[in-house]
Amino acid sequence: MTTVRKVISAAALATLATAAGVAFTPATSHADPAGHQVTYTITATGNLTGNVRYMNSDPPSQAAFDANASQYMTTVPTAFTAGQPLVYTATLTNPNQWAFVNASGGCHWPDCGSGATPELHCEIAVDGQVVVSQNATTGVTCSTRPW
Repeated sequence: MTTVRKVISAAALATLATAAGVAFTPATSHADPAGHQVTYTITATGNLTGNVRYMNSDPPSQAAFDANASQYMTTVPTAFTAGQPLVYTATLTNPNQWAFVNASGGCHWPDCGSGATPELHCEIAVDGQVVVSQNATTGVTCSTRPW
């Protein structure tokens, strides 16, 4: 009987270890149905008032986007403060096709009284890797494809 108990105990222990391994091992998949984490970052070198527009979800097609862009884009009225980044995130299935952010702003006296126009900077990071960055004065656009 002792041998039978050892075999049963060993089998139970192996089953328990396998179950624990499955419970604590992250699921892996060859397809990524959840999409990619897209991070849009906007910074300014001065104080501005304006808007940020960014793609928040994948349209099913360019025609669908053209028909109702506001369904897939978010527009945020904002005040840009020098050196303080604004960060927005989205999950996109196809960021190479749809990742897009635009920021525009106007300067008010006395912030622009010296003649220096603040710059805006945008970045798009996909799954933590910066894939696009641009600088401009009154408006800046970052996109993973030409529009």
